[in-house]
Amino acid sequence: MTLTILIWAVASAFIVHDFEEIIVMEGWLKRNEKDILKVLPQRFHNYFIRVFPRHTAGFALAVLIEYIGILIVVIVAMSGEAKDWTLIGILSVVSILFIHSFTHIGQAIILRRYTPGVVTAVLILIPFCLYFYQFALEIEAIDWPMIWISIPVGVILVVFFNQVGLILGKRLERYY
Repeated sequence: MTLTILIWAVASAFIVHDFEEIIVMEGWLKRNEKDILKVLPQRFHNYFIRVFPRHTAGFALAVLIEYIGILIVVIVAMSGEAKDWTLIGILSVVSILFIHSFTHIGQAIILRRYTPGVVTAVLILIPFCLYFYQFALEIEAIDWPMIWISIPVGVILVVFFNQVGLILGKRLERYY
């Protein structure tokens, strides 16, 4: 394994995970939206209804926007010849995917059922992220301070690309 292959694998792990979500989201939401709203704090109901796409096409567009963001980060990491600052971006994606995996597990526990993305979060994302950290630390491409910096950077990246994607995905739904 090389760091180059591992960096490109980040985009692959993300898209496999999101394929699970894309494939099942529309039907799953139709069957479970009432239960989601029961456990979701009231102050988030309007946001969830207004912004979260309900149809496969809208959700897929949201994922595409996130994927474009990840590809940009991968390309920057590759063009930077694995310098610290270029690795922060890809490390941010890995850190957010790792943390995000536990939100899927939490959702499944709270709702007491399968939730879109939980299978690939457990079987692919968590093991992949742990391997990424272990490998990159072992070859000294990253260190612990970089991991800690990557978390807030990742939050900023995910909030931006996620929200832009969700808004555009919801707007797409107006056309059908």
